[in-house]
Amino acid sequence: MATDIISILKGIVGDADVLTGSNASERTTVWDTNQPCHAMAIVRPSSTGQVAAIMKSCFEHSQSVVPYGGLTNLVQGCATTPDDIALSFEKLNAIEEIDTTAHTMTAQAGVTMLAAQEAADAEALFFPVDIGARGTCMLGGNVASNAGGTKVIRYGMMRDSVLGLEAVLADGTVVSSMNRFIKNNSGFDLKHLFIGTEGVLGLITRIVIRLSVKPQTHNVALVACNDYAQLVAILNKAKTLLGSSLCGFEVMWQDFFKTVTQPAGKLRSPFSADYPFYAIVEAMGIRPGDDDENFEAVLGG
Repeated sequence: MATDIISILKGIVGDADVLTGSNASERTTVWDTNQPCHAMAIVRPSSTGQVAAIMKSCFEHSQSVVPYGGLTNLVQGCATTPDDIALSFEKLNAIEEIDTTAHTMTAQAGVTMLAAQEAADAEALFFPVDIGARGTCMLGGNVASNAGGTKVIRYGMMRDSVLGLEAVLADGTVVSSMNRFIKNNSGFDLKHLFIGTEGVLGLITRIVIRLSVKPQTHNVALVACNDYAQLVAILNKAKTLLGSSLCGFEVMWQDFFKTVTQPAGKLRSPFSADYPFYAIVEAMGIRPGDDDENFEAVLGG
């Protein structure tokens, strides 16, 4: 049974893109999540058509498939057993188009977030979602997990940046809804069946992302708060006085802050005393000079 499916997969993607034995088990990632690859094979398609053929064959042979993205794997979403096939998106890594007029990006699911950010930046545009795993996480995984990141106050979750997508169902059926328009009320919005569902309903292969105008200013502050009421007051003040330029407000409790700062952690605390709460306040705007002064006045006042 296992030999049959391996042979079929090699017929779809070629021998070099079906990894077995130590070629699969010894693959490592930069994220120390202590979850080695136990799958019988890692298969690496390079097109939606190949993904569809793989899923159709696995469906017909009752073969389980685990999607492999950037392998951050902090929630064990990539855990495999010796009975599984791991389907890697690493070769689905093309940015197909950046429309500088419509402010959209069409990309395959294996493009990393950092690559998407850099490609948008090169066109004086801005990829609005950002998380710490940007260098390894992939757009397909970002959409499948509805990634939030640090700028949700202004730009929303990943769902808010997806205009259209293409996905492959368990039986190999391709569902394509590659909408490129912000204003579109033409019927069922199929993309929402796949965003945030962790690959349960289908494997995302291509995505249309809504980009934003590139900000000209970027201000960040670390604020210490004496109590929760003060924390909320600072948030409301920032919303009122910074307006739409406010893009991030990330809260840290004291125990977390102590974990990441010295002597326990790697970072040096800029504060001489301990506080119950801390917040990272982030703003991005288009008025150099004015935005900087306003940000300092709002948080320093």
